[in-house]
Amino acid sequence: MYNLYKLVLLIAVIIQSIDFSHAECNRQQTNFGMVCKCTADSCDYLTEPPVKGAKSWIAISSSKNGLRFSETAGTFGSTDVITIEDYHEPSTNNAANSKNFIADAIMVDNKRSLGYFFGLEQGSVFNLPQQQSDSSASITVDRSVTYQKIIGFGGALTGSVSYLLNKLDPKLQDHLYKSYFHNDGIGYNILRTSIGGCDFDLEPWAYNEMPQNDAQLSNFTKLDNRDLLKIKQIRKIKSVGALEDLKIMAAAWSPPPWMKSNNDWTGYSHLKTEYYHTWAEYHMKYLQLMHNENITIWAISTGNEPLNGVIGWFFVRFMSLGWTPASQAIYLNDHLGPLLKQSQFKNVLIFGNDDQRYSYPEWYQKMNATKPDVLKYLDGFAVHWYWDEMFGPELIDQAMRSFPNKLLLNTESCVGDKPWETHGPELGSWERAEQYIRAYLQDLQHNFNGWIDWNLMLNEQGGPNYVNNNVDAPIVVNTANYSEFYKQPMFYGIGHFSKFIRPDSKRIKVSVNSLQNTVDAVGFLRPDDTIALIILNSAPIPQDITINDSVRGSCTVNVPSRSIHTMLYK
Repeated sequence: MYNLYKLVLLIAVIIQSIDFSHAECNRQQTNFGMVCKCTADSCDYLTEPPVKGAKSWIAISSSKNGLRFSETAGTFGSTDVITIEDYHEPSTNNAANSKNFIADAIMVDNKRSLGYFFGLEQGSVFNLPQQQSDSSASITVDRSVTYQKIIGFGGALTGSVSYLLNKLDPKLQDHLYKSYFHNDGIGYNILRTSIGGCDFDLEPWAYNEMPQNDAQLSNFTKLDNRDLLKIKQIRKIKSVGALEDLKIMAAAWSPPPWMKSNNDWTGYSHLKTEYYHTWAEYHMKYLQLMHNENITIWAISTGNEPLNGVIGWFFVRFMSLGWTPASQAIYLNDHLGPLLKQSQFKNVLIFGNDDQRYSYPEWYQKMNATKPDVLKYLDGFAVHWYWDEMFGPELIDQAMRSFPNKLLLNTESCVGDKPWETHGPELGSWERAEQYIRAYLQDLQHNFNGWIDWNLMLNEQGGPNYVNNNVDAPIVVNTANYSEFYKQPMFYGIGHFSKFIRPDSKRIKVSVNSLQNTVDAVGFLRPDDTIALIILNSAPIPQDITINDSVRGSCTVNVPSRSIHTMLYK
């Protein structure tokens, strides 16, 4: 009996020592492709594989067909072509294993927009024709030429995200935190949140809504319960993600209506001039109350999408505050800037604009013309991606040439906001993932220091929020049971950058030669002296890609169609 007891104990110890957290993706087929299902008991992760020798490389791959962070190894100097094998779906249909998944998580699939039928969605046009033979491309890496340093990558903890998180089982919550913020996840280190409400809340709200006309903000003495819930979730993010330095960026969408010209949450508006200093003090009170809870705010912005209250009011129905470059220059130069920099929070960074590419570089030129010294208060420029396909990165280049030595972050991105797109998730869509991948590649090639995505998680309809402003997200929760969520191709597309390009990595020179620009790449030298080379093959055929490194020599890899790869080597 004693020996049987020892055997049972030994088996229990062995079982406890097995790390079930590194399970493979639990693939679920959808109308648009494939997602990875996570439950309280199982979720997929990847510990970064080590590079074992000077000539060795490791490629981590994801593809439209279903690769998700798969690993392939090879060496520089080999004359063999190393083939990265694509995923092939087994004959059994995994989607049939979850009735809730079929019935509820794909309910938006039938709500297609006109753009689908006319072929306007990303990936439905401008593709190479299907071919049987492989194509070839080359990538040259010159690590002696370096560019910008990376701050990091992240997403947003909005009111909607916080609400959904609070409905999940604590173990499932932890899987979401680990998936995003742990090194075994995709390594986020930045979190964006709103000061007061935003468009992804259950209702518009701000601090000190009452009493009205209260320039002293006498009722802004404690944090709202919605922010207290976020603080609880932020603490879990830091503990589960094992994060020593979580950079939190905060931005305000709107003050209480009594501070605004139209006395409303939305619409054409500006801040009443008598409340310029009050609005600056509002930000200081928020920083102080968060500090009292041991939450350090790394950066704030001058306000979310100021043009929404100037030219966007006729279609924007959510909280906003209109600014012109001139009025914002006065507010920043005479109020917010000096107030912050002369306070205990002087190390909090200020990012300007927090709006679309099309406002660059003119926004800062006009600010500077109004108050010639105002840009000294800006540590960086914040850009939103929503019209990037129509306005080129040259606008950003012009701004950075005119006003150098500023940090540059993309601070908001999502897909599903355009009239020709599905307004909500397209579960499993590789096309949407590829939109993200192309955008990340382009921004990083144009000296961005990082990228902050929008909602960490949404429901099946792309909400909830008070204006039905439904969009897509990298993770979608099944609200039929709140017992599972789905990692979309977007999640892995982002992860090929955020997981492997560590903070303080330096971009290095990468040149690409490919058929019809179907291969693109960007490379970084990490602080651990590892090269992270991210490669996209957007062609509908496999391609041989020859990598020529200035130190290691060359190798040739055959990559699957419609795939992304992060190659790691020394």
